[in-house]
Amino acid sequence: MNSTPNWYGIRCINGRVTGVSLENMGLVGKIKPDALVNLAELSILSFKNNSIHGNLMEFSYNPKLKIFFLSGNRFDGEIPSSLLELNFLESLQLQENNLAGSIPGFNQSSLREFKVSYNNLSDKIPDTGILQSIGLSSFVGNQDLCGAPTPTACSSLNDSSDPPNSNKKNPFFSSTLVVVDVIVLVVLLIFFIIYYKKYKNLKKQMKRRNSVQVDEEKLYTYLT
Repeated sequence: MNSTPNWYGIRCINGRVTGVSLENMGLVGKIKPDALVNLAELSILSFKNNSIHGNLMEFSYNPKLKIFFLSGNRFDGEIPSSLLELNFLESLQLQENNLAGSIPGFNQSSLREFKVSYNNLSDKIPDTGILQSIGLSSFVGNQDLCGAPTPTACSSLNDSSDPPNSNKKNPFFSSTLVVVDVIVLVVLLIFFIIYYKKYKNLKKQMKRRNSVQVDEEKLYTYLT
C-alpha cells in the first residue's frame, strides 16, 4: 500500500504530503488559517497567480517548509509571525497581494529569496541581517514602508503623514484660544448688563407712564 496517489499539484512521499503546487488555476475563495495543521512534512507550497483572499495560514505545524509562493493573489491581513519559526525557509514570495501591517523580523540564515513588493505594508523594515541584504525591488510598491534598504527615512514619512494644517497642541496656540474665549465671554457679559439696564429703565418708564395715565383718568372722572 505504498503507491503514491496521483493528485494534480500534490506531491507525496511515503504517503505524506510534501508539496502542494496549484498555480495559475483561477482559484477563488479563502483558505482556513488551520488548513495546513496536518501537513507536518510539507516543504513546498505554492498558490501563485490565483484570486485567493483572506488572511494567511498558520505555519507553526509546518517546520519543514522551504518554498512558499503566494504571489499574485488577494491575500490581506498581516504577515503571520509563525513564519519566523521556519528554520529551513529558503524562498518567500508574497508580492502583489493586499497584505498590511509591518514586516516581521525575518533572520533565518536559510532565507535566500524574499519578496513582499506591491502590498500595503507599513512601518520600518526590521534591521535584521537577512532583510537588510535584500535588494530594494523586493519592497517597492509599499508607500508606507520606511528605512533601509528603501530611500525613505522613517522620520520624514511620519512628518509627511501629518496634515499640513493639523492643529498640533502647542502652548502658544492653546493660550491664544483661552484669551480669545475670555474676551468673547467678557463682551457678552457687557452686552447682557447693558441690555438688562435698558430693560429696567424701559420698564420703569412704562410703569410711570401707566401711573400718570391712571391719575389722569381718576381726575377726569372726579371733575365730571
